[in-house]
Amino acid sequence: MTRSLSAISAQGFSALGIQLPALAAIRIALTGGGSGKYHVPHSDLRRYSYDGCRYARPAADAATYPLFEVFGEICKKCSVTLPGAPDALWRAAAFTAEKAAALQRACGDRAARTWLGYARYTAQQQPRDEEQFEAWLKQARTDRKLAKDARTLAAARKELAAGFAEFLTGYAADCPEVDAYNGARDAVRRTAGSQERRVLDEVTAAVAGKSARRARQYELEPEVEVWQLVSGVWLAARSRGLDAARTAELVQDTVSRELAGARVVDVARLPAPQTEGGGYDSPSAWADAELAVWWPRAVAEACARMETEFEADSAHTGPRLLLVHDWPLTNTRDTPVAYLAASPVIGPLVPFGYRRTGYFSGAGDAAGPSYSAVIAAPGHIVAKLEREQAAVQDRHNPPRFVAAGPVTGRRRTDTAAALTLLRTAFPVLPTDADSAPDAVPEPVEEQRRARAASSYRHEPGDDGERASRIASSLADGHGCWIPGGSEQTAFLKELRRWLRWQVLRLDMWCGPTDGDGVWASLYGSLDEVGDGMLALKPGGEHHAVRIPLSRVVALAGAPRWDQNHPYRDAPLWTPYEPASAGGTAAVAVPQRHIRVLPGAGTE
Repeated sequence: MTRSLSAISAQGFSALGIQLPALAAIRIALTGGGSGKYHVPHSDLRRYSYDGCRYARPAADAATYPLFEVFGEICKKCSVTLPGAPDALWRAAAFTAEKAAALQRACGDRAARTWLGYARYTAQQQPRDEEQFEAWLKQARTDRKLAKDARTLAAARKELAAGFAEFLTGYAADCPEVDAYNGARDAVRRTAGSQERRVLDEVTAAVAGKSARRARQYELEPEVEVWQLVSGVWLAARSRGLDAARTAELVQDTVSRELAGARVVDVARLPAPQTEGGGYDSPSAWADAELAVWWPRAVAEACARMETEFEADSAHTGPRLLLVHDWPLTNTRDTPVAYLAASPVIGPLVPFGYRRTGYFSGAGDAAGPSYSAVIAAPGHIVAKLEREQAAVQDRHNPPRFVAAGPVTGRRRTDTAAALTLLRTAFPVLPTDADSAPDAVPEPVEEQRRARAASSYRHEPGDDGERASRIASSLADGHGCWIPGGSEQTAFLKELRRWLRWQVLRLDMWCGPTDGDGVWASLYGSLDEVGDGMLALKPGGEHHAVRIPLSRVVALAGAPRWDQNHPYRDAPLWTPYEPASAGGTAAVAVPQRHIRVLPGAGTE
């Protein structure tokens, strides 16, 4: 079982260089020790617990130990818990130490600086990390003995944030220049269908894709694809500011390490002979000599063609708002646009989908939730992305980039425009729960009455059924829960125990309080039910979104949510079609269908 408390990284804590005496003084009751593991005593050893440790001893046999010193020696099957304030201080210290270790690893990274690497380092700052850290410190300060350690952690976190920002600034300075990179990438794309590209493909076919270099570790047989090698090296060199002559020389040197001494496998791929064959011992030696003359010329011609196509766009314009789906840009397929990670993000991130890794995933790709974000990108870059997207966009997939107006520089105006864009990606924003009125809007009240009349409404204690049976019926799509008074809220709190792992559909009214809203159906798992609000995890994978009950029409099951879209990811929300107010009333209980089987003596 995963520990309720995470370990504090020794490397990260050492890098912080701070002292936390109150944290070191936290003690916990444990049994065992000596030459074996420590165990947390179970509260009641007479009762079986599937998540408990079978080696736990009664609390009467326990002794107290400093948790910071013995945490690594505690059995992994045991659940380590602390009271509220010490628990918050421990979690804040573990979070800070983890960030310190991550910054230390980042500063020691000696790999080539790329925009994809920059985007991956930027994505280490997860949404709501800072809010959670501040909440931990606030809770820790409720204990006066821990307040000094909380202030120390706050100061250390501030220094880490400044150090990480400085690291990102230096990393971005070493990355390729964006305009030169885009111009070189366009040149490679335009050359991809040229005669020079086809000649390089013939070179690859002549050697059957076999390289002459030594095999690398874990490589069965060295292989080479000449066009990919030439275009990749040329793109990297030109985007980093090298001139045409130095770039061509670098490409020739790189290809020579792959093809110097290569043997011809398919003679039919060779062009017309350029040398006399009388001076060679065999036809194969003549063919190898022809290859040695042919490939340098083909590589030089390909480089020259890309140079003629190369044109860096230097017409800088003012920044524009750009809505980017599937953020952050950390997957291998995001490499061409990973430089957008350096643009400032305006407004919050909203849920978009979930990334999964598989056989075709690239190195460094990771599974996890993805978001939609609004950034302030250079105007000429936005125009370029619009042109490229329009050239390949089809009607089956939504566009990844949505451009909007210019950035005015006025914070309130730009934030309002960004929030409007974000609502098109996900209709509920994090600030909606704080600004929603307590009174139920009249359209929502009308929809509640219409849903109650047109579908079965689950009530507390229906037919004497247990809450687990009612929750199962709701999750399977039979009937719905409609908000009402405090009894309905308490009823949903009781059902949450069985509904938290199920994907449900929440029909609600979305939008700003002082503006036009939309009807939407959100899909996710029920995370929390409180007084006047509930929290839903979109898709069951994202951070919970707080939703005021005054906006909710009904909560229903979505048993086939992830099965109705076999060729693409299931949506996190869909438009909601309001129920007709003139619907017929539903029966008081769900219909039961009974099939009567014939008896043994009937025909």
